[in-house]
Amino acid sequence: MSNQIDAIESHVDQIWNNLRIYRLPLHLALFVTLSTFEDYLSPFVEKPVGIAHLRGALGLLVPELFRRCHTVPIKGRDIASLRGENLPYIYAMEAMSYAQRYSWIAYHLTCYRQEWFDCQVEGRVIRFSYTSKDNPSQSLMYHRLKQYHEDRSKDNDSIQKIYKESPRAVTTKSLELALRHVSSEELLYSIPPDVFQAFKKLVIAYSPAPTIEQDITFSGYTVQEYYDFWVDLSALMLAFLEACDMKYGKSKKQLMNSRVLLVEPSKIADTISKLGDVSLHSSEQIVKELVLDVRSIRPDIQVQPLIPANAKDKDLVFLSPHLIFTSNWEVCLLRNWAKLSPSKYGQVVASKKVKLANQLALLLNGPSVKKAINKRVVNSEGDIIGDVDLAVFDSIDGYLALIELKWLIGPDSFQEESNAREYLLKGIEQLRKYIGLFTTDRDSFILNLFPQDNIDPQDVTDVQFILMCRGTIDTGIDANQFNIDVLDYELSFDFLKENHDLSIREKFGRIVDLHSDVQKDVREKIRYNGMKIAGYLCQTPGLATSGQSVHYIDGGIKSYHTKKPCFCGSGMRYRDCCKLIESLDESDSAYAATTDGSGS
Repeated sequence: MSNQIDAIESHVDQIWNNLRIYRLPLHLALFVTLSTFEDYLSPFVEKPVGIAHLRGALGLLVPELFRRCHTVPIKGRDIASLRGENLPYIYAMEAMSYAQRYSWIAYHLTCYRQEWFDCQVEGRVIRFSYTSKDNPSQSLMYHRLKQYHEDRSKDNDSIQKIYKESPRAVTTKSLELALRHVSSEELLYSIPPDVFQAFKKLVIAYSPAPTIEQDITFSGYTVQEYYDFWVDLSALMLAFLEACDMKYGKSKKQLMNSRVLLVEPSKIADTISKLGDVSLHSSEQIVKELVLDVRSIRPDIQVQPLIPANAKDKDLVFLSPHLIFTSNWEVCLLRNWAKLSPSKYGQVVASKKVKLANQLALLLNGPSVKKAINKRVVNSEGDIIGDVDLAVFDSIDGYLALIELKWLIGPDSFQEESNAREYLLKGIEQLRKYIGLFTTDRDSFILNLFPQDNIDPQDVTDVQFILMCRGTIDTGIDANQFNIDVLDYELSFDFLKENHDLSIREKFGRIVDLHSDVQKDVREKIRYNGMKIAGYLCQTPGLATSGQSVHYIDGGIKSYHTKKPCFCGSGMRYRDCCKLIESLDESDSAYAATTDGSGS
């Protein structure tokens, strides 16, 4: 089994090491690849776990690639810029199709090496499944709740009002008049102010508001200015895509322009400052920090979406609208802070936990309710056990809720996903310590939490231990075995805000039921998704069909020429690759979860 997986990993690595077989500059292939999907792969280490080939390639190759990116040959000729006449648009589209496939299998193979997945290989079929029947609902529940968070942040009333005030026909007419005689190079900088403002209103209605204090200053600009800049940049990208669609229709040029631009950073800053509310000085500083540092050990494309082009005549950067739309502005800001000033980042995270605890405490009121925030707990020997983030006691029914809060930045790489789980598992371990101390020394435990409230420890008849998370809930284990409930912060907060008449016990009981409903729904809808790649049919558990989103450059499989390079990007001829499995069905199939937790 291990030899089979090693062979598949080696095959996938070889494909990425030979990107030039696609007649595409290697630096551009890497950028287009990373602008097409949420990058899940971990950074390069001496002994990587699984195939961290893309992050490995970036960590080792990006500095060298960007130093000589304008001299990478295509058919013996040099490319001076992305928009050089020698670069057909079709190659970038092909790279995107390949990227979708290989990122997908790479992530699952890496998870297999981490023992998050079981893997079975039978002939030309590779099938992944979760290592236990409990894991799939927890992992996929995170994605379902993420969708809930995104929907929750939308202002639907504002969105409907915007569409009424700025109908598409009016926007299109304004664009048409403004861009009739504008060249491709100037298209981005010729967006009419009224069109820009219409799209800006939409972005604000769809975007999550800042959760960090807006007046915090970093690198000469405030959080509010950074948020405003990101909103303006998103609106500019949306208006640009609309302009591309109107000017070029569905031509190859439109498809390429909608993915990758070649721009001057100073012109982006100047355009944003003129159209929006951010000063030129702040815009220039923010743009500077959004340019990828290719000297970094771990380049992070998602956080710094402007990629140096190193053209000979001027400083230019590649910009992908997709990177702007798939990146959360606050996440990008905080990750940049974590890189540039870890102490500043640490202060923000610490303050966030206290803020979350206070927000929850305000919703847990009653004449018989006592609350404690950030209370240190020590055992009878004086050893510090930890700080309880929030404790709530209702003397009427003797109910005590003990809440450990975690605030996480949503992961954008495999390593960060691993770190998030590890961080949440530490929360589980902390709660287990509290459970142990409450069991063995209830008196000192209650006194630590409520030193001024004269609570008789014997009045505490029921305790609920809760790990509440903002950002993710995927701990990778079944916490119920430790009598711990893992709850989503946003879902819990919304329920508490809307239900005032229930007791504290009933409120948290209902919240647990809500999570169980989501979990049950996920279990019922989980399916195997299929995708053909490198001569294999890969099947992975999920809630949506992955294969249907793949863009086939040369049409359907039936019309694909057998001697052409295979559409999956393996570099082999189609007849020697995916034609061997063309009879296998890529559509969804019933999922059979592993039940004993053992690997295959």
